[in-house]
Amino acid sequence: MARKIDEEKIKRIKEATMLTIVENGIESTTIAMIAKEAKVSGGYLYRIYTGKQDLINELYFEKANSIYQELDFFLGFNQTNIEPFVHSFIRNRIVYSINEPIASKFYYQLLHNENYILPDELKEKSLKLIEKIKDIGIKSGEISTSISIAQLHYHIFLYAIDYIHFKRKNIFGLEESIQEDLAFITQSIMRILKE
Repeated sequence: MARKIDEEKIKRIKEATMLTIVENGIESTTIAMIAKEAKVSGGYLYRIYTGKQDLINELYFEKANSIYQELDFFLGFNQTNIEPFVHSFIRNRIVYSINEPIASKFYYQLLHNENYILPDELKEKSLKLIEKIKDIGIKSGEISTSISIAQLHYHIFLYAIDYIHFKRKNIFGLEESIQEDLAFITQSIMRILKE
């Protein structure tokens, strides 16, 4: 007889994974640490996941997939220019970093860890979205024909996330409004894409 999966426990495991990794780093985090934080037994965790890598891969897939779904949704509203789409996407990244700081920091760590790469399914989805964005941007004059797919991917997906993470550290002790950040990041990306 198959055992029932407790969705509440799965949610706690995922939240505990993100928190434990943000606090201790990916390499230092163990299944035992995650299980303790989630208040489940290590055995329960291993019944659901083959190990830490499997659990992290699932979280990474879920987040990356939700971002691609969001992008696809935004593209459905506007097929003539990309600035409103870029603005909305960045706004959502800022809001996400404020409302979900642990998840935002966790995703940032995975983006910058070479052990985590997109599965083929998401690579294909990402490539199609970036090609669609590039086509719209070239037609509207917002993207230079010399911008590569990799450059476009970096500037739309990673530039804003990197900037938000940098700002979160507040290394200079200066606070600026989110609206200023939103306008600055959007204008910077649009300027880079046009060169």
